[in-house]
Amino acid sequence: MAPIVAVVGEEYRVEFSVAGWYTRPSTVTYSDTENLTNTVNGTTTTTTVNGTLVDFKKDLGLSNQTFPEGHVTVRLAPKHKLRGEYIPLQYKQTVAPLAADFNFNGQTYKAGQIVESTYHWNQWKVAYEFDALTFDRGFVGGMAAVSSMNISAAMANSAQSGTASVNILMPGLGAIGRYYLTSKFSVTADFFGFYLPGSDTSTHAHSLELDGYLTYNLNKHIGARFGVRAWDASHVWGSPRNTGSVTIVGPYLGGTARF
Repeated sequence: MAPIVAVVGEEYRVEFSVAGWYTRPSTVTYSDTENLTNTVNGTTTTTTVNGTLVDFKKDLGLSNQTFPEGHVTVRLAPKHKLRGEYIPLQYKQTVAPLAADFNFNGQTYKAGQIVESTYHWNQWKVAYEFDALTFDRGFVGGMAAVSSMNISAAMANSAQSGTASVNILMPGLGAIGRYYLTSKFSVTADFFGFYLPGSDTSTHAHSLELDGYLTYNLNKHIGARFGVRAWDASHVWGSPRNTGSVTIVGPYLGGTARF
């Protein structure tokens, strides 16, 4: 049996963490369908331009990049916590020349053109955590959470530009566990699953998030953190139809301050 230790890093009311996440996306796709209306001599017609499912890595040159992230935890009571997180991913790239035609936001981008693009995936989540099992070297808990995914993409060439975006709110559940290897050194793993149900023709989405990290606490107020995070998410917006998916794995490095 491991000896009882007086851990450093759990006596706080508020904890702030910041980090830089080196994202290594393996999948980033996005499609936007638009209904275009035109009125001639008092007669209005509507044309649906089906969007192409664009692969931002293969077709547009999206690359690995580092982005900031922020977290806050408020200890409401010994076993009760409120957590918040914000992670903005904002990729920007240029491809020259474009390899194949595609439709986006009701417009057609032709092969051979120079196309600038952005892809933003901004997510925040708020979670209530209850640590059902606590012991001298750590805890195990469950979480109920809500997540907001704001997903947007933009394209531009010398003649035209277009932007499409959706915002999807999802409920979710999670679990967390922490164990102190020594009084100042801990390992933590947490998992979240978010899901918005829907049919093939209505809005629906899911997000799975796995996070594991090591923390070394210099003292009860300051610590350093290194971890690896994996995201897998997809969405379908019902009308006009907007779809996308993203899979990202990458390490991050940051620090923690507690009060």
